[in-house]
Amino acid sequence: MTPWIQKLPWDVIDSVADEQNIPASILAAIVQTESSGNRFAVRFEPHYKYLFQPKEHAQDNRITEATETVMQMTSWGLTQVMGAVARELGLKGPIFQMLEPKVNLTYCALLLKRLAKKYSQKDDLLAAYNAGSPIKGLDGKYKNQQYVDKVNGYLADLKAASKG
Repeated sequence: MTPWIQKLPWDVIDSVADEQNIPASILAAIVQTESSGNRFAVRFEPHYKYLFQPKEHAQDNRITEATETVMQMTSWGLTQVMGAVARELGLKGPIFQMLEPKVNLTYCALLLKRLAKKYSQKDDLLAAYNAGSPIKGLDGKYKNQQYVDKVNGYLADLKAASKG
C-alpha cells in the first residue's frame, strides 16, 4: 500500500463521505493533493478576489472587516477550501474552525456536491474545485491540468490499494 494512504484521517474521511453521500476516495485524493494530510495547512491567496459578506461576518464574529477579509482570502486545512467559499456555503463563527478535520471535510464535500450539479464529468469537477471552473486551453487540456492529473493519480493509488 502506498504510504500516504495510511497517513490520512480515514475515520473522519469515511464519516463525512457517508454523511454527505460522496465517495471517500475523492475526499482522500483531494486531501492528499491539497495538504498531504496536514490539517493545519493555511495559504493566503493575495490575488483571490471573491469575498462573501465580509462586513456582516466581521460584525457577527466581533473582528475587523480587514481580518475577516484576509481569512476569506485564505485556503484552510486538509482540503484547502477558501474561507469565502466556506462562508458562502454557510460557515458561521470563526473561519479558523476550518482547521478542524470534520468541519473542513464537510465544507469540501458541500462544495463538491454544489460543483457536481454543474459539472457531470469528474475531471471538470476536479478542475473546478481547484480553479473555480474547468477552463480548457486550445490544446484541450485544462489550465490546471497538473492538478487534475495529480488528483487522478491519487485516485488510481486508492483503487489499486483497494484491490490489494
